[in-house]
Amino acid sequence: MGFVIYDLETSGLNNRFDQILQFAAIPTNDNLEQIAAPVNVRARLLPSIVPSPGALHVTRRLIDQVTDPSLPTLYQAACEIHDASMTWSPSMFLGYNSIRFDEEFLRQTFYQNLRHPIYVTNLNGNNRGDVLRLVRGVALLNPNAIAVPTGADGRRSFRLEDLGPANGFNPNRRHDALSDAEATLHLCRHIRDRAPGAWSNFLRFANKSNVIEFIQDEDAFALLGDRADSNFFCVTHVGQSPKDKNLHYCLDLNSDYAALERMSHVELCERVKDTGGPIRKFRANASPVMAPLWELEDQGLLSASSDDASHLARQMRSNEDFLNRLRSAIVDSERVWPESVHVEEQIYNGFPSDTDTALCQRFHQIPWEDRPSLIARFQDIRFYRLGRRLIYHERPDLLEHNQLALMRDEVRQRLDGSIVDAPWLTIPTALSEIQDMLNEPISNEDREALNRLTEYLTISLGLKPAA
Repeated sequence: MGFVIYDLETSGLNNRFDQILQFAAIPTNDNLEQIAAPVNVRARLLPSIVPSPGALHVTRRLIDQVTDPSLPTLYQAACEIHDASMTWSPSMFLGYNSIRFDEEFLRQTFYQNLRHPIYVTNLNGNNRGDVLRLVRGVALLNPNAIAVPTGADGRRSFRLEDLGPANGFNPNRRHDALSDAEATLHLCRHIRDRAPGAWSNFLRFANKSNVIEFIQDEDAFALLGDRADSNFFCVTHVGQSPKDKNLHYCLDLNSDYAALERMSHVELCERVKDTGGPIRKFRANASPVMAPLWELEDQGLLSASSDDASHLARQMRSNEDFLNRLRSAIVDSERVWPESVHVEEQIYNGFPSDTDTALCQRFHQIPWEDRPSLIARFQDIRFYRLGRRLIYHERPDLLEHNQLALMRDEVRQRLDGSIVDAPWLTIPTALSEIQDMLNEPISNEDREALNRLTEYLTISLGLKPAA
């Protein structure tokens, strides 16, 4: 199996309401040798999305660049990205901080643009992995294999833009998806060559069945690389979610086991729902980075021996009454999210039916003129709403007058902040952020960029006529 090393640049950090501005990917063979030209796709900013001023400032993107009419629309970019991803299957998709960020943006992009399946990176024989987690694990267990620079705050920096140069990668561009994909590929090769055992385990645990086998065989083990504020957790497996078989629960061996045993159900619920509490969770299908405790013992990282930790784990797991109460408390304390009225936040409200899946595929095969009648046949209202939005952005001339007026009003309300507690960035909020940035000491170039963004936003809001 080969690899697809990919990266995104986006209009902001909200993976439900921001959008991809650039996608880049490098396909390789199983030896990390590039086998085809990189894919580098840019997308034009949707007029219904307000870009984060801070994100544009950090990535040095001008509003004129992201609204350039010569760029592909987001729909066109989504189709190209999806087609390429399906062509590469089966592969292992690797990114840097990709499991929580890039992958969610990809799924949302495919979902909003009716490109199914949306779970490209873990279907059709594909696997996925997060190189950030790998790097953190290597820095812990193989500290001589990778250089981790110190940031301005005096703490170790795992930012890709810092790690690349510290380990021999000199980018030609910064905050560019292709350059970041190249840096990620460089780090993968670097780790493969200098820490082959860590690289082998990383690939091993990309397979869900290997993860399950490991946690069943080990009384206790270490979870690595998942959080910036902790190097590792020594844990024992205590169960899995009854609603999501990929979600597993572990008990931190450093927790006060005797105190937990004495707690009532209510007290246990309060304790386990705390992010700093005794429970660690991971998804078996999301390439967790794990290690047997003897590897940490060899590095002098354990306060007790691995045998002692395993003995404690067996003691905890032999108390079936406690485990049942603990699992019950975990389930009862898990947050229940209210159903959102916003279609973007309904992405995980069920899989499409076979009929709707076929209609989604047909949507992209027929002329635009035939698509308004097709979307009326969707069984799931989500796909009708998304299809109507696509037609509005791509071919508004095909909408009936009343539908066109409704869509224009919907976009206006999304922009002007008139929707109470809107979970997306609105123009008034963005203008306030810009003013705060202008009040800081910045360069004339940055000031001009922010002034141009202000002009764009005020025109979009109708406060200033277009030239």
